Amino acid sequence: MAPMLLGAPQPAALAEKKTPNFSGEWVLDRSENQEAFLRSIGYTAIVARTADRAQARQAIEHVGDEMRCRFETVPPLAPARLAVLHVGDEEVRTCDEMGRETALLKPAWKGEVLTAGLRYLKLPHELRMERYMQDGLMVEHLRYPRKGVEMRRLFKRSA
Repeated sequence: MAPMLLGAPQPAALAEKKTPNFSGEWVLDRSENQEAFLRSIGYTAIVARTADRAQARQAIEHVGDEMRCRFETVPPLAPARLAVLHVGDEEVRTCDEMGRETALLKPAWKGEVLTAGLRYLKLPHELRMERYMQDGLMVEHLRYPRKGVEMRRLFKRSA
């Protein structure tokens, strides 16, 4: 039997964990590698730089396995968008912050992390998305496995 690491979650503790509730008004605190990530999915340097400096806001109503989300940026990069996500859905249509059509694929909980595939409908991009809480911040983590690039956006609760 492998030794248990000190501080590592024990099997019983893992079973007791609950999924986080993302309800609230969230404002972007900071992003990590967003500009390079946006360039990797085909945005120009100017658009990627503008998006990296825009103030992203998310309003989320989260009850059980349903999330109703409103996304917007200041200044507006595209019209505000709404999405309703149900964990277990095959596909949830939405748009990225610049208005490109996307689909979240098979959203599911993996412990305390909401995961989904993310596909651009008119472009050949297949991504992975994770949403989780870290140190009181809501984290949106996107990975582009084929290109080996990722980004994180960390949101704090709006005052």
